[in-house]
Amino acid sequence: MTFIWQLENFPNFSFSTKKLLPNIQNFALQLGEANGMLSSFSQENKQEVFTEIMLSEALKTSEIEGEYFSREDVMSSLKVNLGVKDFHKTSKNKKANAIALLMIEVQNSYAKPMDKALIQNWHKILMDAEKGINAGIFRTGAEPMQVVSGSYGNLKVHYEAPPSKDLPEFTHQFLNWYQNFSEKDLGKVGEAMLFSALVHLYFETLHPFEDGNGRIGRALAEKALAEKLEMPIFISLSKAIEKDKAKYYEELKKAQRSLQITDWVVYFFNILQSALDDTKNLVLFTLKKTNFFDRFKDQLNERQLKAINKMMEAGEDGFKGGMTAKKYISINKTSKATATRDLQHLAEIQAFIKIGGGRSSAYQLNFEKSQNE
Repeated sequence: MTFIWQLENFPNFSFSTKKLLPNIQNFALQLGEANGMLSSFSQENKQEVFTEIMLSEALKTSEIEGEYFSREDVMSSLKVNLGVKDFHKTSKNKKANAIALLMIEVQNSYAKPMDKALIQNWHKILMDAEKGINAGIFRTGAEPMQVVSGSYGNLKVHYEAPPSKDLPEFTHQFLNWYQNFSEKDLGKVGEAMLFSALVHLYFETLHPFEDGNGRIGRALAEKALAEKLEMPIFISLSKAIEKDKAKYYEELKKAQRSLQITDWVVYFFNILQSALDDTKNLVLFTLKKTNFFDRFKDQLNERQLKAINKMMEAGEDGFKGGMTAKKYISINKTSKATATRDLQHLAEIQAFIKIGGGRSSAYQLNFEKSQNE
């Protein structure tokens, strides 16, 4: 089986520009709309959007690799390290802290020159809490680096990366390619999108670390996009990829066998579009939240505010099953009578919409203004 790094013309990738143009035009339009909406936000609301996107990326890039962290742990680390005002709760989960720190470093590094030290530093941040991993060090063993599936004795090799002994040469080639990449004919946005797609494929092809290549590779794709656009761009590629991980691995596997990679680029452009759509939805939801609190903040007690914030964390899809008296009691550690009274008040002021009745009564947030407002 031959892989692209073994082909004579690697890394001279080929693709159909014509097939990419519709995706580029749509992404450019949507990016402009998202940036326009964000420009009207307060600094506090911008930080909320950016933090939520970094949180999503941190959680989903880990989930793709089979690691699951609590939202609270990662959010705590993000807020502390971003210096969010009046927030001092640190997470004791070292791995959650590590992925949060990496997300912040990726955003802070978008304009930094690409070199080996940057990649290794990111890996050191990510893997410093992992036992038995040479954090920040490229693999050196003689054993082949393979992506396999199946049971012992019946393993199927999906991909094999370049041998460790050849990594210095391949890394030098990658960095030289990165620093000289240019596709000006596609325009600024098109060049950035293509660069992101190819950087991720190229890095995953080299697979230079013992572990963590996927997480570093997705971070590099985001850096490549922001670097060519010459501005930070807040999207979660991993959230978009995680929606159909099987498709991601299938397209990556296909792309690592031929230098004709139109299918991979189209797939990756769709991932970029999905990620941008998620960002736009988050921006719109943040606007809804701001309007909601503007309407009701003076009518809420601390218990109600705590419960509402918990519901807001669920995002646009809503709080599963709605807010019930039982959930309200659990969140606030209060009595049933107090919970019932608080919930009834929220419905009376139209902050909540009641769904169901009797013992199955529940409430959803009301983001729509009433006719009397």
